[in-house]
Amino acid sequence: MFKKKDPQDGAKEGEQIKKVLAVGRAFALASTISFQIAVPVLMGAFGGRYLDERLGTQPWLLIAGLFLGLAAGVAGVVRLVQVFFGPGKNN
Repeated sequence: MFKKKDPQDGAKEGEQIKKVLAVGRAFALASTISFQIAVPVLMGAFGGRYLDERLGTQPWLLIAGLFLGLAAGVAGVVRLVQVFFGPGKNN
């Protein structure tokens, strides 16, 4: 009537859940990194372009905005990765 559970079935299910969670964490990290790079670069580009049009300095502030945005994005990714893979994290 009732089937006895095998202890190995529970271990297999636990491993499958861990794999699914690891894939989910990897996708979350990848999407966060892409936004962490894209948003500051776009903000720097649009801000630099706006200031170039207002001040008549084309294309210098656009280029400066791009580089500042890229630097801010890379700094954000470095911080994110340090937190994600920091001490005490079992990945």
